[in-house]
Amino acid sequence: MEKFLERFDRLLTFWCVLLTGAMTIAVITLVFSRYVLGITFIWAEESISVLFYATTYFGAALGVRCDEHIRIDYFTSKMAPSLERPVKVLQIVVVILLQVFLLRVGINWIAKVGGTLTPGLRIPVKFLYVMFPVNAVIVTFYESVRLVSLFRGKKLPACTGRAENEIQPV
Repeated sequence: MEKFLERFDRLLTFWCVLLTGAMTIAVITLVFSRYVLGITFIWAEESISVLFYATTYFGAALGVRCDEHIRIDYFTSKMAPSLERPVKVLQIVVVILLQVFLLRVGINWIAKVGGTLTPGLRIPVKFLYVMFPVNAVIVTFYESVRLVSLFRGKKLPACTGRAENEIQPV
C-alpha cells in the first residue's frame, strides 16, 4: 500500500505542477498578447480560470495528504492525551462523510448542468466540473488511508516532495 500511495502522491504532485506551469504560461502569453499585440481572447481567460480552479482542487487534496489543511487545534491541544486518538478518528470520519456528501452533490450538479457549454471554450461544463467529485474521491482516499493507519498504530509515510529540513509550524 505504501508503494501505491507514494506513486499516487507523485502522480498528483506532477499533475499539480503541470497545471501550475500551464497556467503560468497561459497568463504570460495572455498578458503579452493583450498589452503588446493589443489582442485578447475570451477562451484564454476562461482557460486560465479553469486551470486556477484545478490547481486549487488538486492542491487541496495534496494538502489533506500532507496533513497541512487549515485547522484550529486550540481545544484539542487542551484535551487529555487519552482523548487524542478518538478525536482524530472523529475528525477523519467527519471529513470522509463530508466528502461523500460533496461527491453526491457534485454528481447531481453535473447531471443537471453538465450539458451547458462554456462561453469561451465552447465545451460542456461537465468536463470542467468533474474536478469537484474527483477531488472528493481523492480526499476520501487520503483520509481513509489516514484512518486505517491510525487504527493499525502506524504512522503514514512522509509526503512526497517534502523537504526534510522544512520548518514546521509551532
